[in-house]
Parts: sequence; structure tokens; C-alpha cells
Amino acid sequence: MKLKDIGEHEFIKRYIKNYVDIKLLDDVFIHEKRGYKVDGFKLSYTFPFMSLYDIGWKAISASTSDIIAKGVKPEFYLISLGLPPDFDVNKAEELIKGISDAIHYYGGRYIGGDLNDSDSSGWVDVFVEGEVLCDISNKDIDDGDLLVVGDYIGYTTNVFISYINNFNIQILPESLLKVKHPIVRKSLLFFMKKYCKFIKYSTDISDGLMVSLYKIIDNFDLGINITEIPIDKNVFNTLKLRLNLTELDILKYAGEEFLPLLIIDKNSPVKEMLNELQYLAFNPLIIGQVIHEKKVVIYKNTLIKNTGWDNFIGWY
Repeated sequence: MKLKDIGEHEFIKRYIKNYVDIKLLDDVFIHEKRGYKVDGFKLSYTFPFMSLYDIGWKAISASTSDIIAKGVKPEFYLISLGLPPDFDVNKAEELIKGISDAIHYYGGRYIGGDLNDSDSSGWVDVFVEGEVLCDISNKDIDDGDLLVVGDYIGYTTNVFISYINNFNIQILPESLLKVKHPIVRKSLLFFMKKYCKFIKYSTDISDGLMVSLYKIIDNFDLGINITEIPIDKNVFNTLKLRLNLTELDILKYAGEEFLPLLIIDKNSPVKEMLNELQYLAFNPLIIGQVIHEKKVVIYKNTLIKNTGWDNFIGWY
């Protein structure tokens, strides 16, 4: 059996969990008021309209999105690069400049890392550590608690679907920008610190909304009822017009949204919290609630299967 036969997510559940020293695997490890995250990808995971500077920026934004969504202020970054020996020196510096600029934009320090040769296109791995401003670990999630996403999604899906259709599908300007130069909103940290007692869980949706929802139900043995799939209407209309795609079709090709997904207490000052997020430049939406059924995601009275991106099998 090959990794491509079971996929990244299944390999983690079947094998990696047997060897790690913690019970709950999450995107960020929290210990004694410190948060830790590592993330990375191949340099070939790019598009023709992206420069190496863009790739460096995106690598930092991806790991930073995870750690900020956990209420952790990023402080220290270590970068491991694998580059082929014939890689152009000026291009390598362009990649590092994108990395450095992004780190400083997010208020962190670039403190070193590692440089290796690669027999492929190359890769970049990012390790980030920071201070926990809102500790959401060990909180009980109850029936009726609300799921809030930070903004509409679908922009990156617009690019991914255009890509697999040889770029014959219109890419909206906002979609292009969100893939080329994603920006994680640091203001979420202010919100999480202020309303920490009402936030029961948080993550980002960089692997796709459905992947994130299924991580939640697997980790906490609960169910989720989705009342709204927050796809931007312009993206939806573009894809429906050209390909006749449904909302669930669009979710399959989701990913790299770099937005927070929060579970907030049903007894929290919901309106006040949503207004605060709007003030901080988010466009928050309540997309559903926790239900007593175990390990199911329901939308319009229908069970929704897990779908999204997997590093070994692609979109599934």
C-alpha cells in the first residue's frame, strides 16, 4: 500500500497518532503559555502568476494563519529550505526576501533555520513559536454552541478550479490577490484576548472548510449542523455559470483560505462579538452550531462527507 492509496489525513489517524506523545493532534501545540507550529510545501505548489517572493510570503502566511487562529502571537521563526544545486542565487534571495518581509509584517523575528540541497523543485518549511494570548485548550463544547467563520470563502477555489480547467475559467481580481499575496489579519489576536472566555475552540481553514469541520468532530466526538455555506456570491455565480457547480462541488476544491473558524459559547454576547470582528476588518458569519449527533456534518438535513485537499491524493 502506498501513501497515495490512503492519503495524508488517513495516514495521520492510522499511523502518526500511534507514535506522538500527545493524545490530541491539532494544528498548533500549546504548552505553558507558548504555541508551536511547523508547516511547509514544495516550491512547485505555485501558479504562473506567482513570483518566488510571493511563494516566500505565502509560506509565512500559511504557518502564521494557524498560530494566530489559536490565539498565539507569533514571535520567532525558523526556516528550512531545500533548493536544487542549480537554483539561481538571485531567485533564492528573492524567495528569502519574501520570507523575511512577511515575518516582519506579522511582527516576528527571523532567527535562522537550515539550508539543504534538493533533487526536486525544492521546498520550504516554517517553524514558528509565540506567546499564547488566549488559551482555548481543555474547554467543553456544548450543544448549541455557534460556529463563526471570519469571512466569505471561495476566492482560492476560483483559482484552483480555473487551474484544472487550463485557466479557461475567469479568475476574479480578489481571487488572484488572495492566492498571490495572502494576508492574515493580526487583529484577530486582539479579539481573542478580549473575548477569550467565550471562545471554546478555534482553528483556521487553510485545508478547506470541510477538512477543518471534520477535524473538529473527530477530535471532540460531536456533530455539526451547517446552516450556511459562506461562499462569496461573485465566485459562486462565476463557477455556476461556466461549470454548473453546486456549493458542495465548490467546497471540494477549497483551501488556503487563511481565515479563522471559531466555536463560541451559545450564551456569549454574540452580536457584540460579531460587531467587534467587523470593526477589526472581518466579515464574520454564523455558519452553524454544534449538535448532539456524534461525528456528523449535516447541511439541509443531509450528511456531508469530508472533502478537500490532501497532499498525497490531491482533491478528494
